[in-house]
Amino acid sequence: MTISERIMSFLQDRSEGIDDDELAKILGLKARQQANSRCRQLAKEGLVIRRQLQGKIHNFWARKPIPDTLVNTPYSSNDVSKFELWFWEGKVQAQVVRYLESQHYSIQSVADTARHQQGKDIVAERNGKQLWVSVKGYPRGTPKTNPSVQAGHWFKQAIFDVVEYRGQDKSVLLGVALPDYPRYRSLTKKTTWFKAIADFRYFWVKQNGEVSVE
Repeated sequence: MTISERIMSFLQDRSEGIDDDELAKILGLKARQQANSRCRQLAKEGLVIRRQLQGKIHNFWARKPIPDTLVNTPYSSNDVSKFELWFWEGKVQAQVVRYLESQHYSIQSVADTARHQQGKDIVAERNGKQLWVSVKGYPRGTPKTNPSVQAGHWFKQAIFDVVEYRGQDKSVLLGVALPDYPRYRSLTKKTTWFKAIADFRYFWVKQNGEVSVE
C-alpha cells in the first residue's frame, strides 16, 4: 500500500479525525511532512476534509459525516505526556515500521496503539510472505503497581499473541517488538524453548531508535 492508501484506510475508521503529527506517528512515517502533503493532496481530490480544531488541522474522511461534537483533545493530559517517551508502545511500533520499510517490507496495516485498537499491531509483507508483529511498550507503573511486575503481564500478553497467531497460520512469520529493557531481556531467556517451537523473532528497540532482530 502507498502512504496515501494507508492514510485513506486509517481515516475511514476514525470519524473523530486526526492531526498530521499523530497520523505520522501512528503510521510510522519518516516525517510529519509526509502525512501533511498526502492529506493536502487527498483534500484536493475530495477524499479528505481538513478542519482546524484547537489550533491544529485535523484530517477527516470526506465520505463520512464529521461528528457534531468533538472532544477538545483526544487524550488526557497524562496520556499526552507518554507519547514523548521512547518506550511508549506507539514509539516502539513506529520504529519497527521504519525498520521493516528499510528492509523492503510493504506495510499492510498498523494498529492505532494510542486508542488501543484491537487486532495485529503490525502486518507487513515481503516476497509474498506476511509478517505479523505484536508490539509492547514498557510500563511507567502506578503507586500500586511496580513497572517490573506490570512488564511481566505485558510480556505474557505478547507471548499469548504469538500463540494465537501461530494457531491462525502455521506458515506466517511472527514477531514481538519490545523496548530494550533488562526486564524484558530476562523474561525472554526464560522462554527460549517456546521461541524455538513457535518460530518467531524479537524486534528490540533501543532508546536511540535503533532496531535489532533476534
